[in-house]
Amino acid sequence: MTNSDPLQKGVVDSHWSTLIGKIRAGLCTPILGAGAAFDTLPLAKELAEELLRDEEQRTGEKSPLPDRTDLAKVTEYVAVQNDNIWPKLKIAEHLKSKGYPDFSASDEPHHVLAALRLPIYLTTNYDDFMYKALLAAGAQPVREVARWNSELLENVESKFDTGYEPTRECPVVFHIHGHWDLPESMVATEDDYLDFLVNIARDLATSPTDASKKSILPTRIRRALKGSTLLFLGYSLADINFRVILRGLVGSLSPTLLQMNLSVQYCCGEPGDLERYIESYFDHTLRLHVFWSSARQFCQDMNQRLAARAAA
Repeated sequence: MTNSDPLQKGVVDSHWSTLIGKIRAGLCTPILGAGAAFDTLPLAKELAEELLRDEEQRTGEKSPLPDRTDLAKVTEYVAVQNDNIWPKLKIAEHLKSKGYPDFSASDEPHHVLAALRLPIYLTTNYDDFMYKALLAAGAQPVREVARWNSELLENVESKFDTGYEPTRECPVVFHIHGHWDLPESMVATEDDYLDFLVNIARDLATSPTDASKKSILPTRIRRALKGSTLLFLGYSLADINFRVILRGLVGSLSPTLLQMNLSVQYCCGEPGDLERYIESYFDHTLRLHVFWSSARQFCQDMNQRLAARAAA
């Protein structure tokens, strides 16, 4: 979205008003992508190249992959050369070596989101930045992962199994694609993404609604996806995580249940024809409205509008 004309500005202001109202009511669910940690962690293409260089140095052989920046393909290649856990251990090692963001910065995305004190935070990132930011904000967060295969369902305990209900004081950070301290939970290779989508589809179709029953997506997480405004922060249009979430999760909801959702998609300069087409397509299919800005710029704007609403 841009403010290039008065009509468009009115549309943007309307979406901002809806988002701020949903946040204040606790009916907004952030979904974090890699861009939320852009200043600290490498993006997928950079991580893919680092991972491939490590493997080539280890084996002394050059990879035959034509595209060295596709993380899912690179991790698949490394898994074939070793085993399925090895590339996930290497990804975790690389990410942890980068350190942490400055959670005291006023425009740091995790800090800004933590200050909202919402009950549910979803992320496709492996890091624990959102969890740490909530701790720094005085909350008592719970960290959960999607148990997307039978081994995780059998061996990983969840507070949701005992009736846990996320609140503003005790929110949940739900890692849809796994967490770096639990490598077996990480969705990383091409096969992982395929298995994740197949298992999610089966889970959504057959799992009971009883909150105490084990499932990939606990009942409370499903209610958040259906009954709140989703704020996608830190994704790009080409991000496989973004496409998986849209197609595998949000796309499975009944259109009559969908509320207004927003996505923060960085675009250098003004969005062109392709970006406008994508925005129009998402608006039509998923009520997804796009803000063309960086995660940090979006958080600055959101802080200003929240302050203005509070003052009013």
